Amino acid sequence: MADRAAWLRVLGQVADRQGEVGLVSCPDCGQGRLEVRYIVEPETRVVYVLLWCGACVHGISVSRVRAPEGAPTRSIDDPASVEGVPDFARHE
Repeated sequence: MADRAAWLRVLGQVADRQGEVGLVSCPDCGQGRLEVRYIVEPETRVVYVLLWCGACVHGISVSRVRAPEGAPTRSIDDPASVEGVPDFARHE
């Protein structure tokens, strides 16, 4: 099983690819089923990100992150912002 540092490296790759998340492999299972959700304060685009694998249901959450320009975001004020996010095993 990968550690948090490996997941943080993958988060950097996902941020660089903006929307091409399927081209990045999960550090735990190796499948290309990663999903990312930026939940932000709309004015600053800063708050937190959730990154998880739809196959093995592992991932990370990172706070104080700025969503990359062009990345889809959800408002932290929207109660549905985490709708559809599984209760994944978080690497702390």
